[in-house]
Amino acid sequence: MSETVDLAQRLLSADAAEREALMRTVDLATVEALGHTRQAVAAVVLLEIEVAVDDRSLRKAARRELHRLRSMGIEPPKRAPAAAPEPTIEPKPRTLPVSEAWATDIDPTGSRALWLLADKPLGGVWFAALLLNDLRGLPDLSLVDTTRKRFQRDFEAMRGAVWVSLPGEYSLRLVREAVDLTREVGSGLPTRYQAFRDVFGEAPGPPERGLVYDTISPVEINFNPGWLDESPRLLSEPELAGWYVPASAEFRERAIEVARAPMAGLLVPGHTPEQQALQLVADAGHQAVTPQVRRCLRRRLEETAYLFLQTERLAQARLAAAAARGLEDGGGPPERHPLVRILLAAGLARLTGTETIGSRRASEVLLELVERAAQQSQSGPVETRPSGLILPR
Repeated sequence: MSETVDLAQRLLSADAAEREALMRTVDLATVEALGHTRQAVAAVVLLEIEVAVDDRSLRKAARRELHRLRSMGIEPPKRAPAAAPEPTIEPKPRTLPVSEAWATDIDPTGSRALWLLADKPLGGVWFAALLLNDLRGLPDLSLVDTTRKRFQRDFEAMRGAVWVSLPGEYSLRLVREAVDLTREVGSGLPTRYQAFRDVFGEAPGPPERGLVYDTISPVEINFNPGWLDESPRLLSEPELAGWYVPASAEFRERAIEVARAPMAGLLVPGHTPEQQALQLVADAGHQAVTPQVRRCLRRRLEETAYLFLQTERLAQARLAAAAARGLEDGGGPPERHPLVRILLAAGLARLTGTETIGSRRASEVLLELVERAAQQSQSGPVETRPSGLILPR
């Protein structure tokens, strides 16, 4: 009996490691002795025996004696709940800086290619090829893990296009501008955009201003209003070949009617073919040149102006920058913008298709009327006579 009491006392005073060893020698008498020991530590030992001992009869006896102590108000101290593990914060993937950025000129639909390159830390490169459109945003994107040699070979194969090098940060802002526009028009982004963002990151916003203004300041443009007047000369540059502002199909019949006006036998004073053509352009422009279209034309001209700078055509860059500035918010009606007026006329001319006026295409006649009307407006007011003859004052 004394040995049982002695073992019980040793269990009560032992530390956790020693208690674990002593439990191998526990018998039923020791368990009952613990149940008659009115100490909280006895309840702790009984609870440990119930959990740790293999003998079922001993575990059952420990539960019984523990119940005895609890009926007397003796409970094992409650264990503090285990601290919740700290949430694991996944590190953000490290993005790579743009090592090269190349962009093409902008086609008549407002699209251009943008190629970005990023060097991988252990060799190789990430190559992203994006299609940007100034009305639709980001319609297409591809991202491949490749080598610089292969990229260079693909780039050389595309040398037929006009490419300009862009600063890396600015190129990412162009991408962000396209992404924002995609969301604005309610379209979905390409499926590879998330992977692109993991590699290259995402710019905080679109370009704050065009790169061209680092060389040609807005102040310089304001002091040279003649640059805007001369901007139609840009249409002789290959980068602007085929540019036009789309006109609604509802203007087709009217465009053909205006093109036929010079063939009429009688010209109504104050309603000459040239004036009819200008009015047609004004009406089409009121409908076609929405704030969004005005913005996209301005950005298209700013980017083209930078392309002219990079290809050593400063005079053309000045005209394009002036034309872009003329499209800023608060600018005049589109038919009074020299370049936009021609682009609107080109859009109307496309509506006439293969229609002919005598031996000439209706599109040619219409464009000629708009050009003559512009020249007349620059030479000053005109005076009409009952005969229909137009005489410059």
